[in-house]
Amino acid sequence: MRYVEGNTPMTIVPLVKVTLCGPAAEQESTVDGLQSLGCLHLNDLRPKPGAIAETGTTQSDAREALQYLRDCPVRRRPLRQSDGADIDAVVNEALQIRSRSRALTEESAQLHKWIADLEPWGDFRLPDWASGGSLRFWFYIVPHYQIRYLHTLALPWKIAARDHRFAYVVVIAAEQPADMPVAPTSLEPRSLAKLRERVGQVERELEELEYRRTGLTLYTHVLRNYLDEADDRAARLRATLGTLKRDQLFAVQGWAPRKQLETLKQYSAERRLALIVEPPGPQDNPPTLLDNPPALRGGEDLVEFYMIPAYHLWDPSRAMFFAFAAFFAMILSDAGYAAALGFVLLLVWKRMGLSAGGRSWRDVMLALVAFSIVYGVLVGAYFGIAPLPGSWLASLQLLHANDQSLMMWVSIAIGAAHLTWANLVTASCRRRSLTALSALGWVAIIPGGFLLALAHNYPELSVLKMLAVWAMALGGVLVLLFTSERPLIATPIQLLGRLLDGLKGLAEASKAFGDVLSYLRLFALGLASIKLAEAFNSLAATAFGLKGLGLVLGLLVLLVGHSINLAMGIMSGVVHGLRLNLIEFFNWSLREEGSRFQVFEKKAIKAVE
Repeated sequence: MRYVEGNTPMTIVPLVKVTLCGPAAEQESTVDGLQSLGCLHLNDLRPKPGAIAETGTTQSDAREALQYLRDCPVRRRPLRQSDGADIDAVVNEALQIRSRSRALTEESAQLHKWIADLEPWGDFRLPDWASGGSLRFWFYIVPHYQIRYLHTLALPWKIAARDHRFAYVVVIAAEQPADMPVAPTSLEPRSLAKLRERVGQVERELEELEYRRTGLTLYTHVLRNYLDEADDRAARLRATLGTLKRDQLFAVQGWAPRKQLETLKQYSAERRLALIVEPPGPQDNPPTLLDNPPALRGGEDLVEFYMIPAYHLWDPSRAMFFAFAAFFAMILSDAGYAAALGFVLLLVWKRMGLSAGGRSWRDVMLALVAFSIVYGVLVGAYFGIAPLPGSWLASLQLLHANDQSLMMWVSIAIGAAHLTWANLVTASCRRRSLTALSALGWVAIIPGGFLLALAHNYPELSVLKMLAVWAMALGGVLVLLFTSERPLIATPIQLLGRLLDGLKGLAEASKAFGDVLSYLRLFALGLASIKLAEAFNSLAATAFGLKGLGLVLGLLVLLVGHSINLAMGIMSGVVHGLRLNLIEFFNWSLREEGSRFQVFEKKAIKAVE
């Protein structure tokens, strides 16, 4: 199924293919101007298209230095202009500071270990004869129950110290004693005083390095701009290599949003370039550029986490946004837990608003919290506690998680509705093809199967049974006849092929059945969350009845138990909430992946005078 102009939903930005031609002498300036416009996804026009090798330096050292300076806990206000700063000197100094700091940190950890090993023995210095003579000091850490073996030792020995488990024994001998109950231990030859003195030196040097690092944070903006300019140069070179040159002429081609067409026309007129504009054709595979409202842009991140929808299909970002929030809420199943998540979100709200990506994920978290609070109120769960009968909270409870039959049917109904929506979208995308009727067939089969099962389990709904049977029969005929993309009027062999394709399509009935039942995890995980919360509350109530530390123990059970249950609920909500969208839903509505729209633009920020 290829793209037909006019089929693209509004959240997938309509694109046009533009080609600019001009004198070869204007190639570099034209590419630079297009990069400044920042509205094209460039195509490779080389005679033998292929991956363009990375050009220029990777600037890996500068990137590592910039990241190291950005991670500094205390930063100075960065310079907006370079003021003649030596970038190479800044990078080298930052990396040297990082290397020396790592070495000193490792030495500090080793020194503290040696100090801890030496402290039981005390602060001492070995005499000269013990280090270079015929006799040596041997150090043993002997458990108390083995001290009796020392009394049979013929060599001079002394217990230097004791603790609750061991005795620290020194033995003087020329060779390692053979009849000791434990092996000797090695000690650092430097004394405790020397080690502590060295620790002080290391810590002072680390402080000095940290001061120098803080000073270098003055150049983070300059360094970032330097790297952006290097990336821009590399991108221009790659773009230049991807242009076509023939007979003193050049051509550059790319995809542009239709709304940017006037800007490109004006640009080509100013530079006296030839501009060719073409709509996407059947042989084209345009990149996908999504455009959702800022509040729903987090749905794009959720979708692109798994795949990029093909240009001629549809943008599932909004459906994903709300479905994921609803599934997460059903799995968490507790308004109290949702309120706790809301409190955490409130704490990080301002920090997440500092970047566009942070704002998108903040909106996703806000939706999760809002949906979870509403669903938690509907099932009447507040940290595993049900509302008091007759209270206003009890009047808001419309669902009962303990009614397993009801909750199972609710979950199955949600699954059937979700997959029906997926097939409706598929039918809309294929509306200029007869295969859309096959998707409509599944729109009849899936709800029909659900109604048939419902009527079978609830005799009072038997009136729906005949309607369900007719819907499934009609849907089966549509799937059988219109699954194939072969010609409708063709040779007997091709008609047989269409029939075989239809039978293969009908074989997906078992897949549809399994996919709908997969939504039972919403009920199962939600019930598990509620039951675990109730179990921790019961354990805490038992602890409160104990004397002495019962109150402390009960509070500890509540804190640890509900924290564990909340963490498990978040993990299950994210994993299974995404899985139902990315696996079950996408398998019925997005069977073809596209490529991301990579805008050719300048990253560097020009300094303001």
